[in-house]
Amino acid sequence: MEYQPGVCNIGPAQQRRRLLLGVGSLLLAVVTVAAVLAMGWPQWALLASLFPLYGAAMGYFQYRERFCVGFAGIGVFDTGEGTQEVADAEALAADRRRAVRLNAKSLAVGAVGAIVIYGASIVLA
Repeated sequence: MEYQPGVCNIGPAQQRRRLLLGVGSLLLAVVTVAAVLAMGWPQWALLASLFPLYGAAMGYFQYRERFCVGFAGIGVFDTGEGTQEVADAEALAADRRRAVRLNAKSLAVGAVGAIVIYGASIVLA
C-alpha cells in the first residue's frame, strides 16, 4: 500500500486499530444508553450518546477510507513501513482538508444517531 495525499495515509495494521476504536466506541454508546435508562435519568441525557457514536463513526470511516484524521493533523502517515513525516506542503494541506471532511461526517452521524435514540425514547415512553 502506498501513501496518497488526501486519499490514503494508513495501511492494514493501522486500519485494524481504527476499526477496534469504532467497535469499542459503539459498545460504549450501548452502555451509555443502557445506563441512562437503567438509572432513570432524564431522557435528554440520552443525547450524551453523541460522543461515543461520534467515536464509532470516526473509527469506522477511518477504517473504511484508509485515512487517519489524527495522522493528518500531525502531518504523518503509516502505510505499513513505519510512521513517516509528510514533507510536501500541498500533500499536508490535502490530508488536512480530508481530515476536516471526515470529522464533519463523523460528527453528523453521531448527532443523527443521538437524536434518533432520543426520539425513540420519547415515542416509546
